[in-house]
Amino acid sequence: MATLADFRTQNPQYNDMPDAALADALHNKYYADIPRGTFFQQLGVTSAQIPGAENVTTLPQKPASMQDRIMGAIETPAIIAGGVGRMVAAPFAQMIGEAYGGYGTPQGKEAGQRAAQVTSQQFYQPRTETGPDIVNAMSKVLGALPPTLGSTGATLNAIAPAAVGQARGMVAPIASSTQQRLAQVIGKNEPQMVGMGAASTNPALIRQERALQQGIPLTKGEQLQDFGLLKRESDLPKENPVLAKGLTEFKQTQKESILRRFQQMADETGAEYADPEQYRKVGSIVDNALVKEFEAKKLKVDKAYEAAKNSGETKQVVDTTKLDEWLETNKGKAISVPEIKSIKADLIALKKATNGQITINDLEELYKSAGQLGKPGDPSGLFMKQVKGVINDMTEGAGGDLYRAARTQRKELAKDFENNIRVAKLLGTKGGYADRAIALDDVFSHVVLSGSKEEMQTVTKLLKKGGPQGQQAYAELQGQTIQYLKDRLTKNASDELSFAKLKTAIDTLDREDKLAYMFGKQGRETLVDVRNVIQDALVKPEGAVNYSNTGSVVARLLDKMASVKFPLAKSASDVVKNREIVKQVEESTKYNALVDALKGTK
Repeated sequence: MATLADFRTQNPQYNDMPDAALADALHNKYYADIPRGTFFQQLGVTSAQIPGAENVTTLPQKPASMQDRIMGAIETPAIIAGGVGRMVAAPFAQMIGEAYGGYGTPQGKEAGQRAAQVTSQQFYQPRTETGPDIVNAMSKVLGALPPTLGSTGATLNAIAPAAVGQARGMVAPIASSTQQRLAQVIGKNEPQMVGMGAASTNPALIRQERALQQGIPLTKGEQLQDFGLLKRESDLPKENPVLAKGLTEFKQTQKESILRRFQQMADETGAEYADPEQYRKVGSIVDNALVKEFEAKKLKVDKAYEAAKNSGETKQVVDTTKLDEWLETNKGKAISVPEIKSIKADLIALKKATNGQITINDLEELYKSAGQLGKPGDPSGLFMKQVKGVINDMTEGAGGDLYRAARTQRKELAKDFENNIRVAKLLGTKGGYADRAIALDDVFSHVVLSGSKEEMQTVTKLLKKGGPQGQQAYAELQGQTIQYLKDRLTKNASDELSFAKLKTAIDTLDREDKLAYMFGKQGRETLVDVRNVIQDALVKPEGAVNYSNTGSVVARLLDKMASVKFPLAKSASDVVKNREIVKQVEESTKYNALVDALKGTK
């Protein structure tokens, strides 16, 4: 068994320290949970060496003096009143603290507990040993004090309504004062940089405030972005999984909070199918909405042309020179674009059938043929669009009012659905599921991810104007965008969150101004805040750990003490390290930069 002499042999630097002082220091610092006398005896330190050693041995409890009995009786009412006041006030203080820290969050619960503790300490605390004894004896006779106040039958629940009314008057100015103090703290100026007009704001407070708003907890290291703390918080669970269990659970809660925040944002869009596995369903909803709107407008155009035809306005003969010239100019392209040959053949057939007298109605049929022959994104689509443009030029000003009105409606239809490559590709086979230009699984990517914001707008504007079905389709695109960002965050083999992929996705959409367009200014700011909170939680800043000289000395001392075994305990280093780890875990998981700032803690 190791003795104090053994300790001195391995640690000669303490040889100039008296036995009594050294033994007392070791007990107070490392072995306070072992009876002092027993610890000294095992070390081989005699009672003669220790001043006041007669008080070390276990003696019968000293009887209470008459003065203590009298004072205990005198303070008994104050103890009872303090207990009642504490029971009433502490819950309200906890409620305020949780509201400040954030209901339902670990920070909120911690802030509530601290507020309740501080409030409780404001009430009367016993000064004697007999006072609490008297109260305990009374509680056994009268029946639990508090909450049941003895034979009076007045319970805490009975006095709660009155207490609540009084507390509201007290809470309002306190809450207002806290908010003012918080505003002052967050906006507290720091030293200005040279050449900077405005002072910066405390970064740790900004991080914590942002994290609380998004419901995502941060450790102390993540709030302060201190590399040493971050490294410690990363290493502790690996080196001491049992003692650091609280930190592991905190990080798991943090991960769940991050994923839950994305789900909340997706739900807020009103989407019903927002899910990384539902791309085809979302594509189908968007496709159906566009097709329905296209067909409704097309029906109006067809009816307008039918009215013009029935009135006789489309029987007017039109000169086809412009179309003849276009076909001649592009006859070389007809080898690779056979659709040009088809239009030329149709025109020749019409001229033969009408003896060269081509009417507006004949050209309208040719216009329909060009629309059917052209495919979006294909060379045929480009050339058939030119054909339709030539026909429009040829018929400009021809016919009567009904025909001109029909032409105007057709131009609007073409502008929205046919001449826009993004929309035209989506329409594909007009709702069919075969030979689509854009597969239903790829509709979301086609609308939101690829192309510019202006190209995206050509589709989304139509959905917004497409009634309930179109608006729901737009909501599905919004919800799927949130789920896409979540997918970037979670899509990896290690089941760890990947900030780099999320940042790339958000930054790309934001750079093209798509976030603000899809979710509004406030929604865009929320997504950016979520990105920044996740960065605080997942990304470690570059740098190195700078241990202080004191810390190095302590570390070396613990290593030396590791080989010295004291009786009735583990090695001194194990005891100290275990206590320190528990303390560090609690510090990392319960720290709140805002609370410390309000208290004036640096």
